Amino acid sequence: MDVRIHAFPSRDRAFVEFVETAWRGLPEPRTPASLQGAIRRRYPAAVVTRQEELARHGEGPIVWYAFRTAALDLREETPAVADLEASPAWAILDDERHFLAVSPALAEIAELPPEAMLGHAVEEFSNPADPTVREDIERLWSEFRAGTTLESTLRFNYADGRPRELAYRLVADAEGPGRHRLTVRVLEP
Repeated sequence: MDVRIHAFPSRDRAFVEFVETAWRGLPEPRTPASLQGAIRRRYPAAVVTRQEELARHGEGPIVWYAFRTAALDLREETPAVADLEASPAWAILDDERHFLAVSPALAEIAELPPEAMLGHAVEEFSNPADPTVREDIERLWSEFRAGTTLESTLRFNYADGRPRELAYRLVADAEGPGRHRLTVRVLEP
């Protein structure tokens, strides 16, 4: 299969080079999911999508888009996470992304006691190996504040380094003005 990769943001040369290296290192058959998994080793919120058939022009190569971060409508893409609203893993965040309340189920996912998360910003629990994590969280938060909901998946390691995939949904003002509800679910591999 003839595939062309476009990485965004294209001005981030380190990300573009990492995507190209990940692509070259993938075994056949290559899939958007396998490329996404390879990229998420360093960029946990990266998303890879395939060009829609309607957007193709002629018989040229298929285009895959690699985004350092992206928000997705998970209800359409991943039926397994459609019940995120019912997840027992939840938190309430303020306008500055600080945890105001944390359920025991979310604390278990984070491998911390709930009180260790209270008052701290989301990015304090992010992957330290991700060189763009603060910029990416800020961009996603801006997207969230411009709308009312943010949904996506991200790679988040266990404390022992084993990888896992999390789906999340953030709903603005769900618990009152300036109190945003975050629900999280661990996706099965």
